[in-house]
Amino acid sequence: MGDSIVASLIGSLTSSTPVMIILSLTLTLFFLAYTNIKFRNTVLEKLGLLKGKTLYFPKGFEPPYNKEFRPVPASESNNKNRKYGEWTAEQFEYPVEVKAYPNWSLTETKPIAYRAFRHTYHITMGIRSMDWQSWIELDNEWMKYHNRKLARIAERGSELYGTLPEAWNGAIEYLSELREYLPKRYPTLFVKTDKGINNIVTGEVFEFLGVRKEDFKKDPMLMASLMTQDDLAVMVENEEGEYVLKGGSIMLAGFWRLKDKLNLPLTAIHTTGDVPKYNEKLKSGMDKFFMRLTTDKPVVRNNYFLQTDDDVAWSFSIGDEANDVVGWYTAENAKSIDQLYYRSERQSVRRLPLTGNIAFTIRTYFLPVTKMCDEPYVPRRLLNGIESWTEDVKEYRGFAKFKDVIMPYLKMRAEEQEAQGYTVDNEPQNYPF
Repeated sequence: MGDSIVASLIGSLTSSTPVMIILSLTLTLFFLAYTNIKFRNTVLEKLGLLKGKTLYFPKGFEPPYNKEFRPVPASESNNKNRKYGEWTAEQFEYPVEVKAYPNWSLTETKPIAYRAFRHTYHITMGIRSMDWQSWIELDNEWMKYHNRKLARIAERGSELYGTLPEAWNGAIEYLSELREYLPKRYPTLFVKTDKGINNIVTGEVFEFLGVRKEDFKKDPMLMASLMTQDDLAVMVENEEGEYVLKGGSIMLAGFWRLKDKLNLPLTAIHTTGDVPKYNEKLKSGMDKFFMRLTTDKPVVRNNYFLQTDDDVAWSFSIGDEANDVVGWYTAENAKSIDQLYYRSERQSVRRLPLTGNIAFTIRTYFLPVTKMCDEPYVPRRLLNGIESWTEDVKEYRGFAKFKDVIMPYLKMRAEEQEAQGYTVDNEPQNYPF
């Protein structure tokens, strides 16, 4: 029945009055937007926009990929048995309709209170399924983060972002995914355009469809980063099965720099950062996870750190960002609890369907430890968690630089709350919040 309807609609374009042509086009677009892949492909084929499973965008609005993709259903791609470094482009639709964030406000929507620590610390990947509605999380600190990014670009320029040739297609696909998602989820901040996406509040225009690579006004990963509060990265699988950082915009990472990690495989990214027990407890599971990750199973994870200064972008306590070598060993001991800030990353990991590249988002939540410890149950849980750190974890997290300040403070605040009835026995179990 679908084919006959499409044939009727297309036929009317050549045999009807202008009014009927407009009506037919409107109905066709309606079907394009609301029907399933098979039916939509039928419409596109009739219009000459789909040939051999390759979608042809109207002239002037094509994504500037440097290769042709012919996506097939995931069930036909055989990507599960692919060779390292190879990927067959897959057809993909969001499993849910992305809806506007309820009552979202640029000035009133508060950051999500991630408190990603337990009474006992364990070294694990800690992944869980991602809610498709919540791929990108924005709140009333969007403008603060955006302005900090703009200041960082003015300060440090292109050392904060970049897209290597191997990640170009993945970066364009990343932008295309944001173009589809952000205006639906945050319609008061973004609007979708023929050539990309516009920011309604700042007036920024991001154009990447129908734009030749050499005519891009900004690096694609920089454009993507300026839409979100996140740092963003693209990992590309090589012929050895390693996932290599080939593109990113890393502006608010606090403790690491893109220039130190770009073009490194996943293992080297972690080992050069001295991540505790990476080889013993994380490497094998992480390698298998990335190899097996499918387009329909994105995940999220959270972590946390403590910082002895108030800059979300770069923790100057560990050294000047311009220095060749930085680390906790250069930091001075904290003298006041007011110096300590809690930072928690909410990371999402998706496989992009056309390129097979891995799209990372790294959203940092940042607030004073004193403010966080006003919340019920937090002081005792954080205190217990820190006390369970092993020696290598303590060294990695700079414990020696703030232990004399934070431990007695957490103990005092925990005892105050417990006197009011906020005990471990009564604590709700709702990690990572």
